[in-house]
Amino acid sequence: MFEISLRIPSLRVRREGKDSPETISNNDVRFIKHVELQSVPKPGDVLTMMIGSDASFQCEVVRSDWHDDKNMFVTACRYSKRSISESEYRALMDAPDWQVRPLL
Repeated sequence: MFEISLRIPSLRVRREGKDSPETISNNDVRFIKHVELQSVPKPGDVLTMMIGSDASFQCEVVRSDWHDDKNMFVTACRYSKRSISESEYRALMDAPDWQVRPLL
């Protein structure tokens, strides 16, 4: 079992009734998911992650470290595209298999 710690880019969304877009900063949060992998991913590897059962995206592995307290590898990844669409962002936020965890 592996814990994926995903960093996604910030995004700009247009809210109803507002003239200018609003920025949603994701610098201080990570999206967490537990997955089964065949082997420990190495930096630079590209993983395909699922959002629910019908949507997927790719992320690049930054590092994988063993955490004794969790008894598993934590694999830090970053979203592979420079930007994330509002629909993908909403899907991640609403997905029951992904948790939003603030960085402390």
